[in-house]
Amino acid sequence: MEKQNKIFRKYFNDDNGCCMKTLANDLWKNRHALRSQIYVNTRTTVATTKLGMLWWVLDPLFLMTIYYFIFEVIFHRGGVNYHLFILCGLVTYKFFSRSISLCTNVLIISEGLIKQASLPMILYLVVSPLVQAFFCMIGFVVVMIWNYTALGFQTLAIVFPVILIILITFTAGLFLSIFEVYIRDTAKLITYALTFGMYLSPVLYSANRIYDNPAIPQYAKTLYSLNPMVYVLGAVKEVLFYGRMYDPVPLLIVFTFVLVIMQLGLLFFRKASPYVPKML
Repeated sequence: MEKQNKIFRKYFNDDNGCCMKTLANDLWKNRHALRSQIYVNTRTTVATTKLGMLWWVLDPLFLMTIYYFIFEVIFHRGGVNYHLFILCGLVTYKFFSRSISLCTNVLIISEGLIKQASLPMILYLVVSPLVQAFFCMIGFVVVMIWNYTALGFQTLAIVFPVILIILITFTAGLFLSIFEVYIRDTAKLITYALTFGMYLSPVLYSANRIYDNPAIPQYAKTLYSLNPMVYVLGAVKEVLFYGRMYDPVPLLIVFTFVLVIMQLGLLFFRKASPYVPKML
């Protein structure tokens, strides 16, 4: 037991720089640089298109129109206010997929800053999900205005799923950003995985369609339930579409699991990050 405790302390104590407390300290010490990076990234994202922030509204609206036409108009498989149901899912999944993609490429994109500045590299990983969370909230405001009858005290609970997506994408980025440095095709593979993942997540349909379908084997339903976006998307739709409070227990379980993986990711990132500048 003593030997196991020594191993645990070796890899997870503060001196090793891999625990969440050390991460919080690094972010606090570099908070001004972090704020500056968030501002620059937001301005850059807006400046890359003529319509700027409006694209964060138009993009899911265009996709909503396409999927609504396919499922509701052609196949008659939607339902009441299906357009709002789709919009909730698309805005949420766009936030998730965009954050994952940016976190995967962040070290490659920030090559110049990494080689010139003395900021912790992990700082660049934090920026992307936070910026995308800002744009996501714009999309949520559109949904709230459109579906104003669902607004209530429970609407404030939308903050937890947003925080959870930030943590999930940051944690994934701890691994994927390093993989991308060593294997430059990682980002391309992630693009396909995210596209496929959208159909494996309840973006265009309710999760109950999977669980209540007798034609789907039980093992497939079990695998489906391991997807954290099933619960995040479900929570968002409960609040913004149905106008009621979601069950917090599944989200708390996901939150706990993500924190454990994040701890491992911080250790992995710290061990690999000294070699990143040489590989860029």
